Amino acid sequence: MLSLSSHNLACFIAAAETGTFNKAARQLGKSPSTVSRWICELEDNLGYLLFDRQSNGLVVVLSEKGELLLPKAKIAIDYLAKLENLALSISSDASPLSVTISFGELLDGEGVADIIHELKRAWPNLHIALKNADMTHVQLAIDNKDVDFALGIIADSLYPNLGGALVGEENTALIAHPDNLLCRESEVNLDMLLSQTAIWSSPYEKTGQNDTALFNTLEAIECSDVNTVVSLVKKNLGIALLPEYIVHTAIKLGQVVSLNFDQREVDQSIQLMLYYRLDYPHPEVIELIIAALRSWFGYAK
Repeated sequence: MLSLSSHNLACFIAAAETGTFNKAARQLGKSPSTVSRWICELEDNLGYLLFDRQSNGLVVVLSEKGELLLPKAKIAIDYLAKLENLALSISSDASPLSVTISFGELLDGEGVADIIHELKRAWPNLHIALKNADMTHVQLAIDNKDVDFALGIIADSLYPNLGGALVGEENTALIAHPDNLLCRESEVNLDMLLSQTAIWSSPYEKTGQNDTALFNTLEAIECSDVNTVVSLVKKNLGIALLPEYIVHTAIKLGQVVSLNFDQREVDQSIQLMLYYRLDYPHPEVIELIIAALRSWFGYAK
C-alpha cells in the first residue's frame, strides 16, 4: 500500500518546476541532499522513476510517468493546504465558519458576486449559502434561523432579536407593453391606472404608502418570479413595477416601455435594509456585508 507524504510530493513538484535539485532545495529551504533523498524515497515508494537524471545528476527532466503524476500531485498539495486551513479554522472560534444570506431579487448577479468575493477574500474557508427567503417575511426567516442575513425593503419596526441597517436604494420602473394606451401619455398618474391590470411580485407590490395606491386597480395578477412578471408584460397582460436592472434588457429591445409616471404620486425608488440576527457570533461579518452592500449601491450613511 502506498504511503505518500506531503513533503515528498512538495519536493517532487519543486524539482519538476525548477528543473534542478539545487533550485528546488533553495525554494524549499532544504539542502540538495535532502531533496535528492526525498525524491528517491518517493520513487522507491511508487516503484518507478519520476525524473530522467542528466549526467551531472543535478539537472533533472520529468519522465513520462512523472509528467502524468505532476498535475495530480499539485491538486493533492493544494487540497491538503486547504484542508489544514479549514481544520485550524474549526479549532478556533475566532473565525466564522458559515453564513447563509438571502438577497431576494433586490440585487443583481454582479452585485451578489461582489459581496461573495469580499467575504471569501476576508475568510477563504467560510462556507457561504445563498437562499432566497420569502421577501414578504424576511424578518421571520431570520427569526426562524433559515438565514443569517436578508436584504429586504425598509420596515417600520424590527423583531426584538433582529438588527437592521440601511444599505442603499433601488430605482424602479413602471413598465407596460408598447401597445398599451398609457405609452402614448407624456405623464402617467394614478387615476390612469384604475382600468389597468397590475402584475406584481413581492416585495415590490407595497414598497410605500403611495406605491400601494399604484396597485389599487380593478384586476391584479400575483407572481412570485420577477422574470415571469416581465414575460407577462411582454404579452400585454398588464403593467408592473420592478427594479430597473431587471427590466433594462426588455426596455432596450423594445419589448416593454418604461412609463413616465408622476413622481409626486409614486416614489421611483425603494429603500433597502439588511436584516441580521443579533446573536450572529461574528460582528465583523455583519460589518463587512453592510459595507460591501453600501459600496455596491453607492449609499452614503
